Amino acid sequence: MDQRALPVPDDPDRPRGRHEAPRRSVGGPAGAAIAVVVAAVVLAGVLATWLISSAKEPPQPASANAATTQGGPTSRPPGPAAFGNLVGNWSFEQDLSGWQVLGAADAGREPQGRTSGSCASVRSRGPQPGKIGLALPGVVPLADKGARYVAKAWVRSTTPGVKVTVGLVGSGGKPERSQTTETTLPGLVWRAVVVGHTVAARTGLAIEITADGVPPGDALLVDEVTVRQG
Repeated sequence: MDQRALPVPDDPDRPRGRHEAPRRSVGGPAGAAIAVVVAAVVLAGVLATWLISSAKEPPQPASANAATTQGGPTSRPPGPAAFGNLVGNWSFEQDLSGWQVLGAADAGREPQGRTSGSCASVRSRGPQPGKIGLALPGVVPLADKGARYVAKAWVRSTTPGVKVTVGLVGSGGKPERSQTTETTLPGLVWRAVVVGHTVAARTGLAIEITADGVPPGDALLVDEVTVRQG
């Protein structure tokens, strides 16, 4: 019978000899590998959760959220300096400052302008039908010779068949005048009247808007007056 000693299970607490190497635990490398895999899975889950939570819809530009405003009876036109308009008080939203009354008439404001809240009203008060209107002196303080200006006014009348004239007038002792443009209004309908003028000599310019043959008590209504160079 073989008397060689059988292998004895290793005791981790057993004292070892000088040349005896410690025996590794059977589960050491496998346990470490499992721990690495578990850590990787946890990290991947955390990363995926963060990416999902941080994903957001791209912000929309302010213009996409702003309501689109269409021009209509209650909309307000651009400011006086918009698009090169030289007329300061052009839509009569507050008053008629800067404008002068022509003829025997009373001037004021009335609601329901062409596209804004109010318009200018020039109401005849003479005993007979007469010529009434509005004038804005110095709309061009000093215009050079050869410069061209275009004036435009939206007008209507409270009575049909009224002839309306829009013109640019120079300053001085013998003021030059544009070839005025006339139109006969059908009544309660806004109509644009446009006139162009090329300056013959250096001068200031005024704009005049007049209606001829307006019966007493009837009115000329004016809105959105523009004067532009070009």
